[in-house]
Parts: sequence; C-alpha cells; structure tokens
Amino acid sequence: MTPRHREYIGEALVVEHAPVDDSRRTAVVICPPLGYEDTSAYRPLRVLADAVAERGFTCVRVDWPGLGDSAGEALDDDILSRQVDALREVAESLRGRGFTQVLAIGVRAGGLLAVASAAFDALILWGCPASGKLYLREERAFHRLAARAFTDAPADRPALPEGVLEAGGFLYSAGSVRALDALSPAFDGPCLVIPREGTSARPELLAALGREVTVVEAGGVNDLLDDPYRAKLNPAARDAILGFLVGRDSFAPGPRAGRPDLRGEGWIERPVTIPCEAGQLVGIECLPITTPSAWTVLYNAGGVRRSGPNRLWTAAARVLAKQGIASLRVDVRDVGDADGAPETAGDLEAMYSEASVGDALRAYDHVDRGLPIDVVGLCSGAFMSVQVAARRPVRRATVFNCLAYVWDDDARSNGLSSQVSRSLLDGRRWKRLLTGRIDARALARALLVQARLRAEGLVARLRGTAGPDPVDTILRQVAARGTLLQVVISAGDPALDYLERHVPLARRPAVTLIPGVDHTLRPAWAHAAAIRLITAAPGAP
Repeated sequence: MTPRHREYIGEALVVEHAPVDDSRRTAVVICPPLGYEDTSAYRPLRVLADAVAERGFTCVRVDWPGLGDSAGEALDDDILSRQVDALREVAESLRGRGFTQVLAIGVRAGGLLAVASAAFDALILWGCPASGKLYLREERAFHRLAARAFTDAPADRPALPEGVLEAGGFLYSAGSVRALDALSPAFDGPCLVIPREGTSARPELLAALGREVTVVEAGGVNDLLDDPYRAKLNPAARDAILGFLVGRDSFAPGPRAGRPDLRGEGWIERPVTIPCEAGQLVGIECLPITTPSAWTVLYNAGGVRRSGPNRLWTAAARVLAKQGIASLRVDVRDVGDADGAPETAGDLEAMYSEASVGDALRAYDHVDRGLPIDVVGLCSGAFMSVQVAARRPVRRATVFNCLAYVWDDDARSNGLSSQVSRSLLDGRRWKRLLTGRIDARALARALLVQARLRAEGLVARLRGTAGPDPVDTILRQVAARGTLLQVVISAGDPALDYLERHVPLARRPAVTLIPGVDHTLRPAWAHAAAIRLITAAPGAP
C-alpha cells in the first residue's frame, strides 16, 4: 500500500503519496480542478497519485485554499492569488528537501493556476482551458444547467455580492473572476497537453506553451468529472501521464517540512486516521481553542468527500468550533481519502452496507470522550447517522434528504429511481441513459419493485396483516434512546414521500423543508440556512 502523509503547507492541506522504494529526484504536484469539478475528481486523482508513487515519484495532492479542508473562503477577494501562492510554497518545500525537478499535473482550471505560479519545471495540462476567460464561460454554462434541478427559490433569498459568480453551488469571488478573466497561460518548459474529449488542443494554447509541447489525445476528462458516484481514472490518460514523467536518479529526500495542524479564528484542525477493516478511514478534527463542550460527527454525503456538499461540512465545523463544539468530518471506506475500493462506483449496496455503518460507528467511537455527541449526514450519510443513533447515545441527529432509514428492497428501489431521476435533470446525463451507462433495465426493475411493494402493503393493511414497518421501528428506537431527530428535506425531494409512506403522522418527526434547492443543497444562498440547522443549539426553534 502506498504510504500517505497529511500535513499543512501554508494555507493548504496536502497529501503526500510516497514511493515504497527509492524516490526519483522529480517530484509531482497534482493541481486539481476548482469548484464542483474538484468534488467529482477527488477520488480518481487519489488513484492517480498512487500510480505516480508506484513509479517511484513522490506525489503531492493539494487542497486549494478556499476549498476542501484548507484555510480561506471562496468569497475572499484574493483567494485566487493565495491558491497560486500555495503551489509556490509546495514546490519550494519540495525543492528544499532535495528534489531537483518539480512537475505539475494541472487538471482543468488547476492547469491555469499551475502555469500562473511559474513554480514548475514541467507541466501536464489535462483538459486545461485555453484561458481563464474561456473557463469562466464554461462555469456560467454549467451553472445554468445545474440550476434546472432546483425548485422555485424563495423570493427573499439573499442576492450574491456584486461581481460574484456561482457555478453549481460553488462561488468565485469578484476578485477571482477578475483574475481569471485576465489569465492566459504561458510556459517555456516541457509540457504534455491532454485535451478534453471531443475537443482538440486550441492553437492559442499551444502557441503560448512554447516548442516543447507534446499533445496526446488520451481524453479521460469526462470520466474524471462524471460525478462523485461514478468518476474514475481513464487508463489511457493515466498511461499518457506516467509516460511523460521524467527523472531517473534515486535518492533519499529530506524530511517533510509541513505543519501537523491548521489554525484559524477560533478553531484548530488536524488530519486523523481511524483503523477499519478496509485499512484506514481519514478525517479532519476541528477543535475549539477552549475545552470542547460536545462533539459533532459529520458523515459523507454519498460519494462526496468529508468536506461535504459545496464544502458545507467544513464551514459548519468551523462555526461549531467557535461555539466551543469539536467535530470530526470523516471519509468512510471507498470515499475521499479512506481506503477501500480505488474509485467510488456509485454502488448503493456498498454505500448502505453494514460495513459502511461499521465505519460510521468507528468514527463515533473515535470521539466518544464522555461529552454529548451529535451526528450529521446527507443522503447515505443521513442513513449512517440514523443507524448510529439507533446503536449509540446521540444527543441530536440532523439528517438531510434521507432516502433510506433502513436498507431493504423498498429503500433499494427508492434509492436507484431517485438517483436516476435527479440525474436526468442534468442534460449531460441523458446521454448516459441512451448509451447504457445508466442501466435502464435496473431503473425499470426498481420502479416495478416500488409498485409491487406499495400494492402488497395496501393489501396487508386492508387485511389487517401488516407487520411493523421497519422505518417506523428504527425511528422509534432512536426516539427511545432520547435522541432529538432533526429531519431536513429539500422541497420536492423523494425523501419526504419515503418518510410519509413509512411513518404514521402521529409518530412522524417534524420536518424542516428548504425550498428552491436540489438534493445536495447546491444553491449558494441556501448554505447559510443549512449551517444554521447544524449549529443551532439542540431543541432551538
């Protein structure tokens, strides 16, 4: 297994993938995409970093300031320049350890930032736009497409600050927009360009990259950016990247120079690992600067890594710390940085398996220090939160868009049909259905199972032979343990129909509806409302 080390260099959390044997004198820095593309590509780029390390190259993945688990906020006016500075600090740190060449793999906008840093001896530009202006145009088009999944937003929603761009729930500050708009790549060293599928390397990009340019039509960008459930590393692109890496001499690099924690205003964060059957779970503890009064555990939202949908878990954790509450946001197996399957494959059985519940319990037990514990989750993370609350003392469970409280045939069919119906709101995904990447037969079977189960349930109720409903049963178990269950559902989400079908009105928990948002709470204006629900005192209105 590839050794991985987590530390902070400047504002950025970095993950170093170290070779098992001798290290080559060339180090590699993976510069991921920005925004929602970073969410999708996270797990496959981890796989790529392992492959690079297996070839003997020390490989570092960077979490951008303003994204993931690093410092900074997306709306900071200077965040783009700080992202560029983060690359310079990482490259300088590697050279200080004795590496004679530092090469960057820049994915999409990460390539633009890698060029702007002027910190690298060679570049691999994978799906990199020809300019920041073109990238902004693509992000605006993506947001128009993503917004089709939103229901009608409330009229009193706060407006974005002037000059700010939203793209699928992620924000670019006015300063970032200005900086990107003026950004055009230019580089003199060796460069490999891998264009996006269906496109060719633009002449203006090649002209700006000098004479040492190799173009390989390996594609792989669409696979990388599919979505967090299905994104994967394309073998042709992987092989093109590995074939470009240079440097042969072996040596022993100097010690890493990063810090073990990150400090902000009222909080301290540090990476932690938790043993599990698959190897290790990976999380971030966010601690108050005073003795904590309680803990909150934040579970993965489906295939999204521990920073949460649109970085909500990171933002909520830092608010909690300012209130004196410690938190752990954690990757369960197969997701983010945790061990398990190399790539998240959208397998509902795995996401809702007893093994994943076991991981959720291990995360809970990691923080159990005699203090009250709250749990938070969205989608499969909501399922894990309920399962934990049924087996451990939990003060409050906040569950967003929970499509399954127990895993049975009804939940399977509900999960598949709702997952596909949400996807079809995105025009890019109709192609998946037509080309077989979304299993139309499985969808049809799921709908038939739903119809059969509903018919059988109706007959059983009419005959008086219906047994206890498993969803109702587990929610009664949670209530009997004294847990406050806070159910939050996006208006129009199938999670509401699922709850209403299974739990009588008299025993149904109160539901907070959020209008104008999709399943993953993407509109930026809704993030503050979600954070308020997570961070409000238990029982507060």
